[in-house]
Amino acid sequence: MSARFALTIGLTIAAVAFGGWRMLVPGSEVASSGVSDDVSALISTTLKASFTGAQASLDAQRIATGSYAGAVVQPPITLVRADATTYCIQLHQGAVLQHLVGPGSTPAPGAC
Repeated sequence: MSARFALTIGLTIAAVAFGGWRMLVPGSEVASSGVSDDVSALISTTLKASFTGAQASLDAQRIATGSYAGAVVQPPITLVRADATTYCIQLHQGAVLQHLVGPGSTPAPGAC
C-alpha cells in the first residue's frame, strides 16, 4: 500500500469520525453547519490529492511516450480511457464516485 493511499484513507476516516462525533455533541445549528462545511472541504482535498498522484503518473507516461495510453495508476483510481491527448480517470470509494477529464480539469461527481 502506498503512503499516499494510506494518507488518503486516514484523512477520510478522520473526517468521517470527526463529523459523526460533532453531530452527537449538542450545539447550535450554525456550528454544525460550519463543521459540515469543514468536513466537506477536507474530503474534497483528500479526493484532489488522490487525483493529483494519478495525474503525475499520466503526465510521466505522456512525456515518455507521447501519449497517455498505457499509463498505470494506483487504486482507488481507475484509468477509464486514455489516448494521445486526453484521459479520464475516476475514483470509486464507498459512496464516492468522482471523475476527472484531463489534462487540466478538476474532479467532478459521477463516472467518466
